[in-house]
Amino acid sequence: MFDVNESLNNWLNKLNDFNFTNYEKLPDIELYMDQILTIIQRELSLFNYSSLDKQLTSSMVNNYVKGEVIPAPISKKYSREHVAILEEICTLKQVLSIAEIKQIIDSTYKTNSTKSQIFTDFQAKNKAANQDAVSFTTEKLKHILNNDTAKLNELALDLSLIANSYIAIAKRILYYTMHYENMLQDEEKEKKKEKKKDE
Repeated sequence: MFDVNESLNNWLNKLNDFNFTNYEKLPDIELYMDQILTIIQRELSLFNYSSLDKQLTSSMVNNYVKGEVIPAPISKKYSREHVAILEEICTLKQVLSIAEIKQIIDSTYKTNSTKSQIFTDFQAKNKAANQDAVSFTTEKLKHILNNDTAKLNELALDLSLIANSYIAIAKRILYYTMHYENMLQDEEKEKKKEKKKDE
């Protein structure tokens, strides 16, 4: 007989151990679209519910290029930088809009850190967040009898509400920082106009 608790605990153990491939171990060769999709699908297969689930499609990648979320490929070929950023996007798109993800990526990649270091930092943060969530959930599961669907659904509700609160906070932070940066840009434009008038 199917045991929900056992299946969930097995999956949680996998989530606890999950990590992206290190940046240096990502393919250091030019990749075509189908290769990019295969790599991402393999990396994120833990988060699929069925073999039909697609974490990424060619149309998504094309939209990210058009929206300048990721750099344009060179001669339709992608680099490991593309793989790293696409893995970040696929992780964050579960909770943020593409515009919000672009805001984070633009800000992160403007720093003086190397692309390798930026992705390594992302990996570490993602792993720590997963492990915190697994630890919290595992502790709650200890007090729920096997296949007690009412209590399991209640736990799912509790986790959803916690997640929703964090998402609301993250989105508000991004809204305020974008507003502030837009104000700075407007002030800079005004200064340039004033300077031209004075000349």
